[in-house]
Amino acid sequence: MTNQHFTVEEVNALIPELKSIFRRIVQVYAQVRATWKALDARGLAPESEHFEIDEHTPLEAVDELASLRALFDALHVDIDAVQALGCEIKRLDTGLVDWYALKDGREVYLCWQLGEKRVDHWHELDAGFAGRRPLKEFLSNA
Repeated sequence: MTNQHFTVEEVNALIPELKSIFRRIVQVYAQVRATWKALDARGLAPESEHFEIDEHTPLEAVDELASLRALFDALHVDIDAVQALGCEIKRLDTGLVDWYALKDGREVYLCWQLGEKRVDHWHELDAGFAGRRPLKEFLSNA
């Protein structure tokens, strides 16, 4: 399968929508972590996000688990919305995403994180966040 490649202009046009979605994601993700931690402290946390609430669920955990399920559902709706914009989510808690782009005929990532006004960084596919480089390098022919 061939990756869709984005230009800087295309990515920047998506930033306002991404900001809105990621503000929700960051809040919901924090609630998920807090709820999970509270359940875990009492030995009631599910082993994964795929869990059922049934007759075997301890009564003292039912409400919190129902809340956790609703939070996971909301999170997945927003994750799907982000992915529909053509980017890869790298970190939910910081709103870090990458888009495929082409630089000198090779695939690289354009990189954006919640809090940035526009895409200002790029990196090689194997470089990750620590390997982010200024966008001016991406735009130059050198």
